[in-house]
Amino acid sequence: MTTTLDLTPHFALEGGQPFKDRHATMPWRGAMPIPKEQQEASWQALVSQTAPVRKRLVYLHIPFCATHCTFCGFYQNRYEEDHCTRYTDALLREIDLEADSVLHQSAPIHAVYFGGGTPSALSAHDLARIITRLRERLPLAPDCEITIEGRVLNFDDGRIDACLDAGANRFSIGIQSFNSQIRKKMARTSDGATARAFMEGLVRRDRAAVVCDLLFGLPGQDAAIWAEDLAIARDIGLDGVDLYALNLLPKTPLGKAVENGRVALPSPAERRDLYLQGCDFMDAAGWRCISNSHWARTTRERNLYNLLIKQGADCLAFGSGAGGSVNGYSWMVERDLNTWHEAIAAGKKPLMMMMRTVDPAFQWRHKLQAGVETARVPLDELTPHAGQLAPLLSQWHRAGLTRDTSSCLRLTDEGRFWASNILQSLQELIQQLSQPKIKQEQ
Repeated sequence: MTTTLDLTPHFALEGGQPFKDRHATMPWRGAMPIPKEQQEASWQALVSQTAPVRKRLVYLHIPFCATHCTFCGFYQNRYEEDHCTRYTDALLREIDLEADSVLHQSAPIHAVYFGGGTPSALSAHDLARIITRLRERLPLAPDCEITIEGRVLNFDDGRIDACLDAGANRFSIGIQSFNSQIRKKMARTSDGATARAFMEGLVRRDRAAVVCDLLFGLPGQDAAIWAEDLAIARDIGLDGVDLYALNLLPKTPLGKAVENGRVALPSPAERRDLYLQGCDFMDAAGWRCISNSHWARTTRERNLYNLLIKQGADCLAFGSGAGGSVNGYSWMVERDLNTWHEAIAAGKKPLMMMMRTVDPAFQWRHKLQAGVETARVPLDELTPHAGQLAPLLSQWHRAGLTRDTSSCLRLTDEGRFWASNILQSLQELIQQLSQPKIKQEQ
């Protein structure tokens, strides 16, 4: 029996907006959950052996925030100083429990990322303790990128110096906007002038790469306000900048306000125009586009963790709420702090869930994701049947999403904005092409 490959649902729409909305799609991994009663044995088997050689990362989750920003879906626990000290003690214990395993010592670690939450909420002493323990216990590569994610609030000189002295070499600061009115609406505690002064001070130290996040598609944001944000980012001496589209999450304060009609957001077409404005601005300023959302001004900025994770690098994970993956296995560390503390005290990995990829050829999905993220996808390397996608590639080119009709798909800036939609379509179609006896629909 022959299966028909139907391309028409994946065609771009006519009329200047290729898709109804912009998806925020995670790559399909085809993973099956491991039963709870089997997770401990599966974990011990995983850490007791080496994995196939590929790049390796470390992610640490710091699940505390002083405030809950209206757009953020990562808020877990309110910041309390004594809770953070206890958390750091347990986090160091979690690192020590795993550091000597065969898995953790079997390959160099190329990037470490402190995410959250708000890692910069920890005390200077605790930040230094964690960075130092990682460098002492795990095989960090000599050029390992060590990123501390933070925000303006409470990230004082003592904390910054402690990070630098312990070995951090990159700071990623969540600015979102330098516009004071927009910052207030997002429940950011500092105004635009304070945020700019903080970034300028961090840059003046000249001891680490400094990048910041800017969001487009925010309530009340127009092209003029966005242009001001872009100009400030250009002028303050940053090494890099992320231009992210607002990902509206329904359970956040902003998501609820939009659902209730109290707040309006720019349309998908308006968000697309803001993205294209950012692309043109960065290109005119001479910044290098490293990925669909990231630009670098200097050679110091590599954005290594984010690029490698999209390429399917293995990731060791520590801390409540952290997620990791190695060789087709993925896991989430327990989010509930009390449960996490209890497991660490008992000398166990506090797994909330663990999954195993059932597709033995799962790495093609990472290659696809990495290609879409950098706007170049050699489809012939992902499937021997790429020729069957030719009508779709031609239609996407006519819609302005790609540079030509080649099976080496190269996205335009328009295509970069709709990258998640393109990724989702290609994932579905290549999966179908991997099945036997597929023909193109006439």
